[in-house]
Amino acid sequence: MFVRAFLEHQINVLVESYDVSIITNLKRDRHMLENLQSKVHILDLPIEREIRLFSDLRTLFILILILQKGKFALVHSASPKAGLITAIAAWVARIPNRLHTFTGQVWSTKRGFSRWFLILLDKIIVLLDTNILVDSFSQQDFLIKESVLLKKSSLVLGSGSISGVDTNRFQPSRIYRKLIRNKFNIKDECIVFLFVGRLKKEKGVLELFKAFKNVSEQKDNVALFIVGPDEEELKQELIKQLGQRRDLVEFINFTETPEQFMAASDIFLLPSYREGFGSVVIEAASCGLPSIGSNIYGLSDAIKSKKTGFLIPAGSSESLKEAMLELIDNSELRNKMGLNARRLAIDSFSQDDITLGILELYKELTKE
Repeated sequence: MFVRAFLEHQINVLVESYDVSIITNLKRDRHMLENLQSKVHILDLPIEREIRLFSDLRTLFILILILQKGKFALVHSASPKAGLITAIAAWVARIPNRLHTFTGQVWSTKRGFSRWFLILLDKIIVLLDTNILVDSFSQQDFLIKESVLLKKSSLVLGSGSISGVDTNRFQPSRIYRKLIRNKFNIKDECIVFLFVGRLKKEKGVLELFKAFKNVSEQKDNVALFIVGPDEEELKQELIKQLGQRRDLVEFINFTETPEQFMAASDIFLLPSYREGFGSVVIEAASCGLPSIGSNIYGLSDAIKSKKTGFLIPAGSSESLKEAMLELIDNSELRNKMGLNARRLAIDSFSQDDITLGILELYKELTKE
């Protein structure tokens, strides 16, 4: 899913100059790589998201064998656990260019030993890899402050993000707006809020639902789209929290066309506790939506406060409610922020610019 969502465009460009392999767990979502299977080598690695000591050691051993056999010029990893295993395996296999992209830190909201231990693992990645990318400037500053890396040894491409946004795919559309609203029987004058992402507590969904319920009790003409998998089985708890307002919320488990729901909505919400960048925010911005997000590293790059949306304190349902009400009541501000958001996506977060940056970096690292 990660490759399909973020890397497909980059890979389509890279295959014109390089022999490319994708190493990932193929147990689930194999079909998402169908568009790439004729262009790249796709290798199965039984890596799991959760920590499993013996399974992880087996995965590490398999990856070392794959990298030694492949004799790669460059290995590029993303996500914390894959980054650690890849850094160790690529170092053992003596891959000359070992690149990792930091996309957010799971330890940023933790305390005590678990925080110290997870920071240590990220430091190991930095120590073993030859190059480090970070997908936002505010995240880079955070990692420097936490003594994980140095500014001179890390790089942010363009204005940030792991892949940028396809501004032709993600754009305002009256057709999609009418299509989706008709499908869910939502009137055109209704103000629709949108959340796209995994249903997890760290995404701020409990605060989101509390704020929306309070807003819906003050405003009649509102609705909410929730688009994403229920990874922590929160749906029933959230429905219970809504009470009589349940009919105002539509749950969409998964879609390969999030741009349709963005075009059908008016305001994007992401009250997350942690984000590396918040790519979904710039996708919504490219569709002309103002956003309300937490004032945390990552999102502070994607949302320009009071220009393309509002930044609120993480964990505050009251602040979220107030920002939602302000954008409901002030249509002129809502439209102005939406136009500013679309312009920001085009000017600063173009998918083509990020892909060009990756290609130039690869060429520089592998020129020998």
